[in-house]
Amino acid sequence: MKRILAVAFGLASLLVAVQSHAVGTTLRVDSGASVVARGLPPPPALPVTSEAYQTWARVVRTARVPLDADFVPIPQATPNRVWQADWAGPVLFAPDAKSMKIPARRFSQVEGEWTVPFAKPTINCTNKWESYDGSSIWIALDGWLGTFWAHERLPDGSWHRYRSTDILQAGSESDVGCYSGGGPGNYPTTAYFWIEWAGTKDIMVIRGHRILPVKPGDTIYVKIAADTTGPEAWQRATLWFVDETTGYYLPARTFHSGCVDCGTRWQRPATLFGNTAEWIVESTFYYSPRKNAPPNSLNDFGDVELTDAVATDQDGTVYEPGNPGLAKPNLDWMTWNAKPLDDHGTLLACSSIVGSTSVTFQRAPFVIATPGDQGKLEPKPKHC
Repeated sequence: MKRILAVAFGLASLLVAVQSHAVGTTLRVDSGASVVARGLPPPPALPVTSEAYQTWARVVRTARVPLDADFVPIPQATPNRVWQADWAGPVLFAPDAKSMKIPARRFSQVEGEWTVPFAKPTINCTNKWESYDGSSIWIALDGWLGTFWAHERLPDGSWHRYRSTDILQAGSESDVGCYSGGGPGNYPTTAYFWIEWAGTKDIMVIRGHRILPVKPGDTIYVKIAADTTGPEAWQRATLWFVDETTGYYLPARTFHSGCVDCGTRWQRPATLFGNTAEWIVESTFYYSPRKNAPPNSLNDFGDVELTDAVATDQDGTVYEPGNPGLAKPNLDWMTWNAKPLDDHGTLLACSSIVGSTSVTFQRAPFVIATPGDQGKLEPKPKHC
């Protein structure tokens, strides 16, 4: 993801940006309709004593000031993308989910709550194309199994066909400058919130201002829900975002799907299958014109706990990483270039399921290294 740098942010700036909005009073959660009218997510169809309902009630009580914000598309003209081909985090496969097939029980909603992490650098600055280490925490639908046949033009002009995904994801980014000497205070973390659907990336900014609505240390709640009926079923989704630390929230926003096989004769709108749900930490893309450039190193984002990890299918059935029901769970760890640990791979990040709806992410031990050298750390870490 391309970063918006040179952006001033912080609570003081946010207060200036939203000074025209009246600060609301603490909400009495006694009317789902009144909550929805304010642009907040509707209450879950669960007992008021359930963990999910209590999380919802707490989140809507903290939402006091609506953000007058837009999502700014990322420019498409960028150098070639170099990426770390791995994630860390739990994945749920819908009951009877199979690649390239729509399951009978389709995930239509996913949500999560976490504190936006501070970060420390992990590499020295020698890459002129990218002077930042990145990490992102996000939730998603359809990030794992193939959902459409993608096509790629090969050097000889022929087309290679492969299974790809139409992932819908939203989360926070924490960037920090790569190491160039000095103490930790020389490397402040820049954070922002984003949503992406099948390659269409958007960054949230306050309307009319170049400031960001999140900062490291803020606890945020995120939910995305796909439309399951109507002419745009599974091609339109609603996003809810609440910054529980500051009280700012983004009233419900509707997004349309991106395209798949963009720029080819197979181009068409992305359509969710609802076959997987994810809660993930990822090493952020950086950009370089050199095809053999090493992947960007994952910054040291510390330990992050993501709570309210819940997915819901189109019939309202709830699934959780620690209580998956008929869904099939999987837990992934991030290694350098996705090389397995038992094949002398280097561990970058771990994830653990610590409760029905809680997961943790941890950065593996590291040393400040030159770009590309993290995969050669000795001794190679085997745990976080």
